[in-house]
Amino acid sequence: MDILNPVYTEKAECQDCYKCVRECTVKAIKVEGGRATIIKDLCVLCGHCVEVCPVGAKRVRNDLPRLEYLLQSGKRVIASLAPSFVTEFPEYTPAQLVAALKKLGFWGVSETARGADLVARQMVTLLEQTQREKNSGAPPILISSACPTVVEYIQKYRPSYAPSIARCDSPLLAHCQELKTLYGEDVLVAFIGPCISKKAEADTFKELLEIAIDFTDLRHWLEEEHVFPHLLGKAPEDTPFLPGCAGPGLLYPQEGGMIEAILAHGGDPAIHYMSFCGMDAIDDALEELEKAPLSRPVFLELLACPGGCINGPRTRNRRGIVRKRLLISSYRTTRLGNSITAGGKSLPFSLERRWTIPTVSRPEFSEEAIQRALRETGKYSREDELNCGGCGYDSCRDFAQAMLRGQAEQGMCVSYMRKLAQKKANSLIKAIPAGVVIVDRDLRIVECNRHFVQLLGDEAEQLWEAKPGLEGADLTKLCTFYRYFQDILGVADTIERDIRQGKRIIHGSFFTIEQGQYAGGVFQDITAPWVQRDRIVSQARKVINKNLAVVQKIAFLLGENAAETEATLTSIIASFDSPSHDMPSATPKTMAPQLPGESHA
Repeated sequence: MDILNPVYTEKAECQDCYKCVRECTVKAIKVEGGRATIIKDLCVLCGHCVEVCPVGAKRVRNDLPRLEYLLQSGKRVIASLAPSFVTEFPEYTPAQLVAALKKLGFWGVSETARGADLVARQMVTLLEQTQREKNSGAPPILISSACPTVVEYIQKYRPSYAPSIARCDSPLLAHCQELKTLYGEDVLVAFIGPCISKKAEADTFKELLEIAIDFTDLRHWLEEEHVFPHLLGKAPEDTPFLPGCAGPGLLYPQEGGMIEAILAHGGDPAIHYMSFCGMDAIDDALEELEKAPLSRPVFLELLACPGGCINGPRTRNRRGIVRKRLLISSYRTTRLGNSITAGGKSLPFSLERRWTIPTVSRPEFSEEAIQRALRETGKYSREDELNCGGCGYDSCRDFAQAMLRGQAEQGMCVSYMRKLAQKKANSLIKAIPAGVVIVDRDLRIVECNRHFVQLLGDEAEQLWEAKPGLEGADLTKLCTFYRYFQDILGVADTIERDIRQGKRIIHGSFFTIEQGQYAGGVFQDITAPWVQRDRIVSQARKVINKNLAVVQKIAFLLGENAAETEATLTSIIASFDSPSHDMPSATPKTMAPQLPGESHA
C-alpha cells in the first residue's frame, strides 16, 4: 500500500470485484494478483473509488495525527474552514463550530471563502485580458483553477485545454497567502473541508499550506475528544472568523457559485459563463467545445463533484442538493462580508500561478499486439468480443490494451474465466471412469459423460451419437432412477443407492449442487469384475480394522481361530491387490449385492 498517496488500497480488504476500475473516469487502477491498486501518476484524486468500493478497501490517508502533533507543538495554527461547512454541520452555528475548533487547539479560524473572493476578483481581471486578446489568436476560453482535481485532469488528459486554465491560485492557496500576510510567515494553515485533492495541494505547496484534513476526520476528532459544539460559543459575536467573514465567495461550493461571485465582483456580463459539475459532464463539455464556434470569450466553472463542493467525497451525505443550496443561500444573505472587493486596494501578494502537471502519455499498441492479447482471453473473432464491461473496461479492446500496459490480468475477463471453468469441468467429467450426470430442476440433462450413457444402454448411446453431451435431454425418459434426483433437489444432502438397470447393478451417489436448482450423480457398475474386486478388498479392510483391536484384547479366548480369521482376510486382500492374480470365479450369489426386496437363488 502507498500511504503517501492521499488515496490508497488496503490490499487485504480488496475483493477483486473491479468496481473501482469500472467507475474510475481515467482508469488509474492496476489489478495485480487480483488486487486493485491506485496508480498515483494517473490518479486525479476525485475520490470516487473511495465512495463506490463495496468493502471499504479504498482508503483516504489519515493526516489527523500529524495535525494533532502540530497543535501540541505550541505553534500558531489557523484553520481554513471550507464554506461547505454550512451544509455539513447545519446543526451548529458558526460561533459554536469556531469555539469547538479553538477547543481542539487552533489559534484561530478563518473562512476559505475569503480566498474565493480574492480569486473572483482576479478572474474579473483575467477575463478582461481574454476579451482583449481574443482577436490576437489566443484561445477565447478561460477555465477556473479552483478545483485541484479538474486542474489535474485537464493537464494530464486534456492537454489541449491546459493553456486555458486560469493562471491563478486556487481559493485555498489565495487564502493561505492572505493569512500569512496578515499574521506572519510563521503561522501555519490547516485546511478543513470536503475534498481529498486538497491533501495533494498541501503536499505540493508546503510553503503555504501545512496540512489538509476532511470533514470526516473532523467529526471523528470531535467525538474522540468529547468536544460538543452545541454546548459552546453561546456568546453572540458579529463574526467569529479571522479577520472577518467572507463575501460572495461563500457561494463557491455550489454549482454556479463561482460565476455568481465573479459577477458580484464586477465581471463582464457579456462573456459566456458556463458551469459543469461531475467528471462525466466535464468530459462531455470539453469534447463538445472543441467543435463549437465561439464568437466571444467563454468562462468555464468546472467542479469535479456533481452539484459542487457541497457534495464532496468526504461529506456526510452526497444527496439533498436543493436543501444544501438553500442553506448556502441563507447563510450568504445573513453575512456582511468585509473581504477585499473589486475596486479595493491592490493586494500585497501575487495570485499568479503557472500549472505544470505532466501530461499522461499512454503507449500505443499495434493491431497485432491487441489481437494477441484478445486471444489470451479467448477472443478469436469480433463475435467473441462481448464488450460486457465485467472487467471494468468499456470494451474488450480497451481491456486488451490495459493488459498490454500491465494494468489488467486475464482473470478479470468474466466470460473467459467462465468458459475456462466450463472446459476444465467438462474435461474432468469426461476423464472420470464412472458415469457422471448433472441435471436441472426439470430433470433435463445439463452435462453428462459417455460412461453414464453406456450404463443406460444402446438407446441412450444412439442419442449420444446424435447429440454428444445430451444437453437438454429429459432424464425421465432415459432411466428409471430419476426419482432419486427429485428427492435430492429439495435438500442439501447426499443419497447412496444400489440400482438395477437392465442386467446391471449400479451404485449411485446423488448429491445437491444448488438446492432446488441443480443436482448431480456419479454411477458405477458394481457387477464389473474390477469393481467387485475393489469392493471386496475395501470390505475386507474394514473388517480387519474394526476387529483387530477386539482380537488383541480377547485373543486368549479365541486362540488360533482369531489368527486364522485375520490371516484369511489378509490373504484375500493380497490376492485381489495383486494385478497378476486373476479374479476368482464366483457364483452370482457371491458377486452381486442383494437389493431391497430381492433374494438370491
